[in-house]
Amino acid sequence: MGVISTIQASCRDCYKCVRYCPVKAIKVTEEHAKVVENRCIADGRCVTICPQKAKKVMDGKELVRGFLESGEKVAVSLAPSFVALSQFKEPCQLISAVRALGFTYVTETAEGAEWVAQEHLRVLSNDLPVITSCCPAAVNLIEIYFPHLLKYLAPIVSPMIAHGRILKQRYGAEIKVVFIGPCIGKKEEYLRPEHRGSIDAVLTFEELLAMLEEEAIDLSGQKAGVFDSVDTRARVFPVPGGLAKTAQLSTDLLAKEIITIDGLEEIIEFLKEFERNKNSLRMIELLACRGGCLMGPGLKSNLNPYARRERLLRYAQQSLLETWKVDTPADNAQLFTMYSKRKVSSLPPTDEQIQRILAKTGKFKPEDELNCGACGYNSCREKAIAVLEGMAEIDMCIPYMRAKAESRANLICGMTPNAIFVVDSDLRIIEVNPAAERKFLCQQEQVVGKSLQLVFDPLPFEKALRTKSLVTGEVAYPSYGIVTWQAVFYVEQEDVIIGIFADITKEQEQREKLALVKGETLTKAQEVIDKQMRVAQEIAGLLGETTAETKVLLTKLIKLIKNEDGSA
Repeated sequence: MGVISTIQASCRDCYKCVRYCPVKAIKVTEEHAKVVENRCIADGRCVTICPQKAKKVMDGKELVRGFLESGEKVAVSLAPSFVALSQFKEPCQLISAVRALGFTYVTETAEGAEWVAQEHLRVLSNDLPVITSCCPAAVNLIEIYFPHLLKYLAPIVSPMIAHGRILKQRYGAEIKVVFIGPCIGKKEEYLRPEHRGSIDAVLTFEELLAMLEEEAIDLSGQKAGVFDSVDTRARVFPVPGGLAKTAQLSTDLLAKEIITIDGLEEIIEFLKEFERNKNSLRMIELLACRGGCLMGPGLKSNLNPYARRERLLRYAQQSLLETWKVDTPADNAQLFTMYSKRKVSSLPPTDEQIQRILAKTGKFKPEDELNCGACGYNSCREKAIAVLEGMAEIDMCIPYMRAKAESRANLICGMTPNAIFVVDSDLRIIEVNPAAERKFLCQQEQVVGKSLQLVFDPLPFEKALRTKSLVTGEVAYPSYGIVTWQAVFYVEQEDVIIGIFADITKEQEQREKLALVKGETLTKAQEVIDKQMRVAQEIAGLLGETTAETKVLLTKLIKLIKNEDGSA
């Protein structure tokens, strides 16, 4: 898993992370956004802009707790941008709060920045212009998307890595070093094979504050602390131009040879034109976050960018007034590193393939391409390419899906034989479909905006609005010669009442005919039964008389026989 991952249960298919990712390293699949590790530059913007907090950053708290609980000596390398935290009235209160967590040493990353600045100054003697290598997101950007510019990237480690090596040299190789700063990209940087062993864990300021809260450490009650390292003028490193200022180079806006670019969009535009402009430049300082590290994604503060900058400059003022003699490292190799090409290789799609994808979203000619950016991509063509690369889905085109849904809805409403009325909460007609026009003898343009009472009794609509429940039933409209089975319901989100009327006039007529036939049949059946009963009674009467006569004759015969033989 990469430094940034997606919590799928929280992702709401809004494409905001795609829209704000400067390199489009977000893959949308099955309606969920996923960070593609080999494309991600770890700038962390998707984490800060996600409205559902669906982006999760690799957590370093458990690792650091393990170090502290093990009894090992643990040193903190604290990024100078800590002064921008609004949770402390006096910035140096954080030093005491960090010590309260159990860290053995608390030092400033700015010490490593001093070495790095001087090393950049040393490599400026070369003929080629130098691109600074302190910002991990900028380095990742060049490695993945502008690998042809790697020869201009200073082969120098970042202040974090340099300081980690300084601390292990000072306190012993067995000491654990934890970097705490505003940058999510540092979590990826310290794990690079060439940097392993320099830093043992990385925390963002946000994670640090969470640990302080979990340990119930009172922030406001802390005294201003003191670092275990010497003061340094590199405290200005987090602001644009900080490296050049530390190296005592001109940062004047009119300086032609040394420029600072902050903001990824600006960096990308500059790098695209680099070959054209490189001859007039000596050093280019790149900072991915607009406003510098003071605006890093791992630094949550109520202070605006100007207040953060003012705090930092005030904090750095004393060291900037001093004349510093910077100690050089015992071995410059400690500051050396190599960067590699990591370009994602893929065959560019053909125009025919792109047109085929565009056609699937109803874009058959250039004027069909809205380029609205709702999908997160800057143009329909760019999104089509992303679909071909497996980074996007066809259905991400919101205008197309909306038009498709509206088309289907209109088709259904237009073709259904059921009458449909849509009215507002004042029972004024908003819309009627063609079936309603035919059955209730009204034209949409004549009734829209008018009271529903002009067409029929609105009682079911009033009940649905009052009870917020479904109202159903069979209702006859003699004036229109129809009988309907109707369902009326309230749509709270839209504050409208919708009535659907199924014409059951023919069914009602058939029921009436059937009832008439049944009645006639029953009458006829009753007449037959009555007639049968009369016949039966007559037959029974005749049979009864005959039977009685027979009985008398037989009785006489028996008596006669008995008298003849003398037995009776």
